[in-house]
Amino acid sequence: MDVKTPVYAMANKNLIHNAAHLQKDLHWLTAVLESRLTSFVQKKKEMPFAKMPAPAFHSPVSVYQQFIRSFELNDTERMILLVSLLPYVDPHLVERSLAKFGIDNRQLPDIGGIKGSSHGGLIPTGETVFFLIAGSDLQKRLECSLLFSPQHKFYTKNILKLQEISAYEPETSGVILISKDVLHMLTTATTYQPLFNSNFPARLLTTNFKYDEMVLASETEQQLEEIRTWLDHKEKLLGKWGFGNKIPDGFKCLFYGPSGTGKSLAAALIGKQNNLPVYRIDLSMVISKYIGETEKNLSRIFDAAANKKWILFFDEADALFGKRSNIQNANDRFANQEVSYLLMRMEEYEGLAILATNLKGNIDKAFLRRFQLITHFPLPDKEQRQRLWRQSFSPSTSFANDVNLQALSENFSLTGANIMNVVRYASVMALKQGNNIITSENVIMGIKKELSKESSLSGDNLNS
Repeated sequence: MDVKTPVYAMANKNLIHNAAHLQKDLHWLTAVLESRLTSFVQKKKEMPFAKMPAPAFHSPVSVYQQFIRSFELNDTERMILLVSLLPYVDPHLVERSLAKFGIDNRQLPDIGGIKGSSHGGLIPTGETVFFLIAGSDLQKRLECSLLFSPQHKFYTKNILKLQEISAYEPETSGVILISKDVLHMLTTATTYQPLFNSNFPARLLTTNFKYDEMVLASETEQQLEEIRTWLDHKEKLLGKWGFGNKIPDGFKCLFYGPSGTGKSLAAALIGKQNNLPVYRIDLSMVISKYIGETEKNLSRIFDAAANKKWILFFDEADALFGKRSNIQNANDRFANQEVSYLLMRMEEYEGLAILATNLKGNIDKAFLRRFQLITHFPLPDKEQRQRLWRQSFSPSTSFANDVNLQALSENFSLTGANIMNVVRYASVMALKQGNNIITSENVIMGIKKELSKESSLSGDNLNS
């Protein structure tokens, strides 16, 4: 049986549970809506929203139910979330209820909503929410309006917001916009993974390595363990232990050391070990020569990452986080503004952010003071190099008699990335020659190719 079948089956089961709970809440929304329509159309006394409670959910737990619990949404907030989902889960629910009373939305402007250019159903606005929750109760309407303020969790947690509209129109006539990732999660019961593009210049960083296969200096390993410990105990530290108002929610660290020493691999493995996605930021698409564009690009990344528990990995970070210059012209002033903006967003980020650079001295001192951890990735010593040589070759291969891994470890100061490239070259040559034997000739040729790129050792070493 295909190994993917159990994963698909689990995803399908989650979708079934999610659909069942959404359907239950849609029946609740319909009941509230038709109660309001009865009052407005038949001029009957309104039933307060509080007397129409949300239904209880029973096992099994759905993603939708977990979302409501994790953000501690009350019935009013739950109704707003449900209304924001309407165009995607039941786009004609409002029209069906209106039809029961022989009217359409044009005859009842109180219900709000707009018609889209392509979408056939009524797209809910803030007024739609007020109609359902407050009816004609002004106090309830004013209380409900506070749920769309920038201070509310809907906005701060990037769940939903009202669309910005013309200055001369009331904000409540704006469409309720649910964020893409929340929409994806609640309609597919899976985690949203944004695609790499100009609006999100970051790629998911993954690895097939296991954590214990990483070869690092002992001090580096200890510092990485500190990061993992933070991730394991962050919630308790900030919550139960009361540090939430005393220290930043997030964790910022700097990885520095020569290229190929394992900085990217360490970031990927921290994410893998803790079941957290790691996004590698493509700084070439972030940095712009146009004034204000770099800040906009950064803002899109941090906004997308908000409340997701993502690990953000800025490789070759000195391009963006480098030393600020003395102001001599307008360009210097705007460059410094970019760094200041970045400092602010880094401080606000609640997750783990990792910056990587070859040289620590290239990073602005203002950043260095803000890191919780600065971790050095030195070149591997000969013992570490020997371990890298031994674990990198396939178990399907064997060594010719003239291959001496200990001598290779002692004579060539290579990084883990260098060694992996040599192993790849020697292995491909073995396959080309029609056998599984790794020869000294091919290994040395692979080393020559690496050193010609690095220009770090003299040619005399190659003959030792």
